[in-house]
Amino acid sequence: MAVVSVAGAVAMQKKSRPAAVGLTGGIGSGKSTVVEMFSELGVPVLDLDRLGHEVVHPGSEGLAMLVHEFGKEILLADGCLDRRKLARKCFASKAATERLNGILHPLIWAQEEAWLADQDAPYAVIEASVLIESGGVGRMDAVIVVLADMSLRRKRAIELRGLSAERFEAVVARQCGDDERRRVADYLLENNADLDTLRQQVARLHETLCGRFAPRG
Repeated sequence: MAVVSVAGAVAMQKKSRPAAVGLTGGIGSGKSTVVEMFSELGVPVLDLDRLGHEVVHPGSEGLAMLVHEFGKEILLADGCLDRRKLARKCFASKAATERLNGILHPLIWAQEEAWLADQDAPYAVIEASVLIESGGVGRMDAVIVVLADMSLRRKRAIELRGLSAERFEAVVARQCGDDERRRVADYLLENNADLDTLRQQVARLHETLCGRFAPRG
C-alpha cells in the first residue's frame, strides 16, 4: 500500500482546485451585479467573456491562429483583431463558426483551468453570457442562472446600458431562452425586485455553496 507523507498530503490538498460554478443569464438579467455581490463575499470570480478577448490580444497564439484560418483582413491597422469583420466571416455559416470555436475554446478553457488551480476557496464563480450556448455547462460543477422578466431586461439594457432596441433584440435572438436556462440550472436567482432582495438571495446561495463544496477532512 502506498504511503503518503504529511507534506505530500498537504501538497495534494493545495493542488486541488475550487469547484467551478458557472453563472449565466440573458442580456439585462443582472449577471454583472450578481458577480459583484459574490466578489464582495470573497468569492473568486472570472469573467469568461473578458478572457475570450485576452486570448486574442496582439502577439498572442490565438490571434495568429485566427489570422492563419481567416486571413489578415480580420486585423485592424494597428494589428488588433477587428471583431466586426471576424463576426461577419464566422457567423455567416455554421462551418465557419465551428472553426472559430475550435480555435478559441481550447485556449479559453486552458486559461480557465489555470486560473481555477490558482484560487484558494471552496468554489469560484465563472461568469459567461453564453455558457449554455457554447457547451460550457459540462465543465462546471454547478450552474447558477440569473433570471428576470423580459420587459425589465429590455429596460435595463436600453435605458441603463444605452443599447439600441435593435441591438438588444439581436443579442436575445443569439442567446438561448429561459426554458433552456431553467433546465440546466442547479440554482436560480430571480432578479425582478430591488438590490437588497437580490443580495439576500446571493448571501443564502453563498452559504449553500460553501456547505456543498467545503473540503471534507
